[in-house]
Amino acid sequence: MGYHIGWDNEDKTVLLQQYTDPATKDDMYQLVRLSAEMLNLYSHMIHLIIDERNVDFIFTSADQAHIEKMLTKNQGAVMVVVQSHNLTYKTVSQQLYKRPSTRNHPNFVQSMEEARAFLQENFGVSYCSSVIENVRE
Repeated sequence: MGYHIGWDNEDKTVLLQQYTDPATKDDMYQLVRLSAEMLNLYSHMIHLIIDERNVDFIFTSADQAHIEKMLTKNQGAVMVVVQSHNLTYKTVSQQLYKRPSTRNHPNFVQSMEEARAFLQENFGVSYCSSVIENVRE
């Protein structure tokens, strides 16, 4: 298993997906399924942080369609943490596969701190101080 999935805050408003070495596309499909299952347990809005710093996936239009199909009604913002050398590529490739029906396009950032700060500032997500101090970098 090339991933970890769990809640990123006590309020269960942020779900954290982290890829570990070695991770495969099958792991990505598993994470998409598990995330949908976890989000479906609640009715409140839940944001995602996806830590892709340990992988270099190239998503195809079929991958994107599968992810789209699994979206839940309560999925909020999607923050994808990538290595700095992948930031431009990820942003551009996301635009290539963008479809009018797709919602919640990912926001690409370079650190967990940046992802959490974005969610705090834009969506009022709260984190206890121990989570902020123990960032899983």
